[in-house]
Amino acid sequence: MSIARIRRARRTAMAAAVAGAAVLCGAVGVSAPAAFADGAPQATLSVEAPAAIGFAGRPVEFNETITNTGNQATTYGLSFDTASDLGTPRNAITIDYKNPADGTWKSIPLEYHAGQDNVTYSGLLAGPDGVTVPAGGEVTLDLRIGAPMGLPHDGASNGGFKSLKLHSSVVALDGSWVGLAQDTSTIQAESLTTSLSEVPATAVAGGDPIEFDAVLDNSTPSDYVNLSNLLYTDPHATVQVQDADGSWRVLDKVSDQIPDDPFGVYLQGRDSGIHAGDTTVIRVRVSYDATTPAGATQLSPCVIVNEGDMRFRGTTTCGAQHTVQILPATTTS
Repeated sequence: MSIARIRRARRTAMAAAVAGAAVLCGAVGVSAPAAFADGAPQATLSVEAPAAIGFAGRPVEFNETITNTGNQATTYGLSFDTASDLGTPRNAITIDYKNPADGTWKSIPLEYHAGQDNVTYSGLLAGPDGVTVPAGGEVTLDLRIGAPMGLPHDGASNGGFKSLKLHSSVVALDGSWVGLAQDTSTIQAESLTTSLSEVPATAVAGGDPIEFDAVLDNSTPSDYVNLSNLLYTDPHATVQVQDADGSWRVLDKVSDQIPDDPFGVYLQGRDSGIHAGDTTVIRVRVSYDATTPAGATQLSPCVIVNEGDMRFRGTTTCGAQHTVQILPATTTS
């Protein structure tokens, strides 16, 4: 049911019985009455929202529990509203619920609105997917919320926010659309971190390679997919990574075809992933050919999520850049 339709229903206050409502999370199925002889339906809401989600990561699971404090079985709607900073793009937020019948996740359609002060997403779990709760009983819904920051492989720009507010409300579906209970939670947005460890300060043009570690740390509660773990370097460099058997493999240098932009290599392939709480350490070798000009050159680690058709465009997080002084080819390593 669209938000516009809900608003129309609220304005006209049309009575609507929600017969045959889907029962979530193992509750006993009962048809909701069209009217309440002893007054309006009653409920309380308990929300265990996640403290954080991964920026551009996969959704994080949480629970919301509706308790029916009335004396007859009732079917409720559960509405969701998020508010985040201006600049949050379309397709940045997702909310899903788990169908208890088969354990599959279903998306709750969300409407995007950019206001003067913030960006909001709004959705409703209602209609045939409402929540039926027996008198004096409760139903716990399995939910998840994420900030993918765009569709897969669409190369969306960062947008960005540090936190979002999740406002959940239990609403009556007897035609009154009365809000019965509500909760507001603040959810932090956390990011992957990428860094280089123990990078030598100098390298010799045409000389031996330098070695160091590239570290990708996911301290967020989100898994990540469609991930490009990148190292930017200059066109004179050859980059190798060490495989599990100890051998070294040369990586292809890639360009975005924009003049003066650095070349990049995919340390783990273009569409890798990392689980919540994991850290990946990759041993890297970089050598510079004999034609490399003497002076400073840079090594820059970045990670991009949902890289699109254009190279190096997506939700991007970069680590500290390291400067390496290139010594002339006549210098003894």
